[in-house]
Amino acid sequence: MSPNKLQPSSDEPLIRRLNLNRPKLSRTREVQACHQCRLRKVKCDQTRPRCQNCQVHDRSCVYTQQSRKPDGRHGGDRVIRLNQRGHLNTTSESQARYYSSSSWVVDVGGPDVSRPSGIGACTKLGELSDPPTLQGGLELPDGQAHLFVQLAEVDTLINWYSQYCHLWYPIVDIPEIAIALESLKRGHRCPVGSLALIAAVCFAAAGSVHASGDIKSLIPVSTSASWKTLAERLLSSHRYPRQPNLNTVRAAFLLAIPSLADERMQPDPGPISVLLRAAQSLGLHRDPSAFNLCPREMDFRRVLWWSIYGLDVSYSIAYALPPLVHATTTDVQIIEVNSMPERKLIRTLVRVNSLVSTIFHTVYGIHQPTRKDIQELDEKATQICADEVSTTSFSKLDAAEKFITMSQRMCCYKMLFILHQPYLRSTQWPQTSRQKALNACQIYINDYLMGIAAPELAPYRWILGHFDVIHACAIILQDMIQHPGSLESVGMRSVVETCFYTFSTDSHPDWTKLEALGAKAWAANGWICPFQRDLDTSGADTSLSDWDPLFASFIWESMLL
Repeated sequence: MSPNKLQPSSDEPLIRRLNLNRPKLSRTREVQACHQCRLRKVKCDQTRPRCQNCQVHDRSCVYTQQSRKPDGRHGGDRVIRLNQRGHLNTTSESQARYYSSSSWVVDVGGPDVSRPSGIGACTKLGELSDPPTLQGGLELPDGQAHLFVQLAEVDTLINWYSQYCHLWYPIVDIPEIAIALESLKRGHRCPVGSLALIAAVCFAAAGSVHASGDIKSLIPVSTSASWKTLAERLLSSHRYPRQPNLNTVRAAFLLAIPSLADERMQPDPGPISVLLRAAQSLGLHRDPSAFNLCPREMDFRRVLWWSIYGLDVSYSIAYALPPLVHATTTDVQIIEVNSMPERKLIRTLVRVNSLVSTIFHTVYGIHQPTRKDIQELDEKATQICADEVSTTSFSKLDAAEKFITMSQRMCCYKMLFILHQPYLRSTQWPQTSRQKALNACQIYINDYLMGIAAPELAPYRWILGHFDVIHACAIILQDMIQHPGSLESVGMRSVVETCFYTFSTDSHPDWTKLEALGAKAWAANGWICPFQRDLDTSGADTSLSDWDPLFASFIWESMLL
């Protein structure tokens, strides 16, 4: 062959070899056994992704390595790339990450000088520093934030969470939390994120304890705000959200829910936006059967994803924004139901939230819905109610089963009045929607009032705070304004009056607006208003759309079905 043939012509593309030079590998010996085998001091066969010992005993198998100082030549931390096309990648924990494209952008890769470096795949007592200044009884010395695991209230709060919070958010493996807590108390290492997760569980449980009013029967419990401060700092020290794992995602989820339940604060969509991006980076939006995991771990991943999905839908209802998760971007299977009552509740939440997400895109979206669309959604909603709403008498149930059954009913009926409430904005809406919406609102309110009044359900009042009784009341009031003197007005008046007498104006920042709407409804029907006698000019113009962004977002008043 001529030497000239070896030279590429000017018309041919220049092909170069890939640079396969590798930096010299460190001779430092790394731990090869999985975390469970090292914890139990047994020989590990190092099979990946799951060793033989973990398979036999049905335990989660995680391979970790000693933390190393970041190599400046390679840019330090791995940053989650935004809007990156989907592909699989392997982390230091031998878990597959799935980076998917996203329609929204959150800055999670910026510099954060408050985060210490050098926290590897395991956390050991004494490695965390610069703790936050805590209030509300949770006082820890500077540089000793990790010592909170020695507090007696930690065990009490974890036990409370397992009894009264886990049925609504079954995302935490309570036995694994107990094992990690004992290891931390003895000064041993634990999987990364365990400290943050334990603090986040204590935060949720503390909020539930204070909401129940059962503080006297327990040891002194710190405020939920102090637990949140601690959990957020620990979560940041574990490099969330730049390097998330299942533990830190669980902790972030628990920290993202207080705006819906804790003291009825206004929701903040920021934490859920970052949480969804971190969950996508771990592949939680893909069915775990594609990752060759054990049945138990697949179940936990499905529960975690559907819980995050439900949180996204709740924020969407509060802000009247399209859900960040679209039905076509996830293929996670519906959770299977077993004999455990809480499994029935999580399945109800999955089915209801999935249909509510579809309602958002179909009814409140940019495309005009048709009569056929509404009919199909109504048939699906009716079927879900028939399947999920129990007809068992409450007298035959214990407190937990009673609350689970009540929660299933409230979720289903909330789905119904969200679907049918546009009848108040469009005269062309199906005539049957009015009766369905009013019936759903009244049942929803009665169940809510029963949950507030029943002493045996007091431990579940924190979860009950996730439901918004004001929305259902406002729909009834708006109907009383638009249909004065109707046959249903007497019964609806009684329901609304009970709500006004039960709750004070300080219980919700929107309660004053609701009273103005109530005064307008009483005036429209010629009744003497007992709760707000003077209706000023601004109050005379109030309506459901003034404070309910979901109702105000409906744009098809003159639609032709």
